Amino acid sequence: MGDKKKSETRIRKYIKGLIRNRKYLTTEDICLYLERYYGVPIHIPSVFYRYKKIIRECRKEVYAERKRKKKKSK
Repeated sequence: MGDKKKSETRIRKYIKGLIRNRKYLTTEDICLYLERYYGVPIHIPSVFYRYKKIIRECRKEVYAERKRKKKKSK
């Protein structure tokens, strides 16, 4: 399969924005936002788990970004 870069979709940008701008949101909270604003059918288990994975990836990216920023400012 290989490690390919995920495309920066509108939903991914939205999730990253939520993670950056809110104190802390659980995965379920983020899923509720997605359901409300993008109409993502989160009540379907396969969809929920797919977005759960995407949220985890976005969280890693945002936290790595914060770490770099913090390291750079020292």
